[in-house]
Amino acid sequence: MDSYQDSNQLAVDYMAAIVSDSQLETTDSSRIGEALIAHASLTKIDVDKVLALQAEKNLLFGEAAKQLGLITEDDLQKVLSQQFNYSYLQEGNNKLSQSLIAAHKPFSPEVESLRSLRSQLIMRWFEQGNKTLAITSASNQDSASLLAANLAIVFSQLNKKTLLIDANLRHAIQHKLFNIDTKVGLANILANRQGRYTLVKQQSLPNLAILTAGTKVPNPQELLSQSGFVELILDLEKVYDVIIIDTSPLEFGSDVLNVVSKVKAAIVVAKKDTTVATYVQYLNQQIVATGAKVIGSVFLDSHF
Repeated sequence: MDSYQDSNQLAVDYMAAIVSDSQLETTDSSRIGEALIAHASLTKIDVDKVLALQAEKNLLFGEAAKQLGLITEDDLQKVLSQQFNYSYLQEGNNKLSQSLIAAHKPFSPEVESLRSLRSQLIMRWFEQGNKTLAITSASNQDSASLLAANLAIVFSQLNKKTLLIDANLRHAIQHKLFNIDTKVGLANILANRQGRYTLVKQQSLPNLAILTAGTKVPNPQELLSQSGFVELILDLEKVYDVIIIDTSPLEFGSDVLNVVSKVKAAIVVAKKDTTVATYVQYLNQQIVATGAKVIGSVFLDSHF
């Protein structure tokens, strides 16, 4: 069967067989089977082989098709992501940095750890009625900005309207990670006191928006300390469920303290074989001194 119409009819026949003859599959699984048949253009012979292996080994349709070499893991994950409204980048999409593992490899053990962190943050902070959280570190080598980006992605994959703000006005990288070509961002908003601004949306990650750092300025600490920053956050909290703020590390100055004092909470990032323990202790003390809360610390592997 080569036509789309034939493929659709085959999918309907498959669904009828599954629903009537097998108690192993749910209606959701039947829809996934239907989607796989259409996506991979499986023939009737292909489907018969899959159904036979499925019955023999008590497998889900997708797993049986994969064992037979009729679909790839990427085919399966693409269909699953569509069925469960779970956004991630398909193989071959190189527009976003490969460092954004939550987008490129959402089913990896590393991203599973990010989801565990997300769950902890939801329980400890976001379920308490809070919407904004700062991510910071003692050193620029601690990969806090990278964690902030990936954390924003996994929150957006939870179907929460998520905003990532690059408030690292000293060494901004979010525009590079997400391949955003704009010089207008947070610094421009604060410096010009603009009442209107544009947030960048990612087509492949529909629940994620990004506010880049914008033009590099000589006075980041002064910009972040002004009331306009608080007003901006309050304005954005009316729209977004989760706002992740990437801040500059403490080694670049007190910018981070200006941010956390306004958003009232932060997580501190440390990295194996890189972070000096005494620096992290000092950063924690400085954050608490502003009246903000340290929700917890994240210890990254040296390869993150």
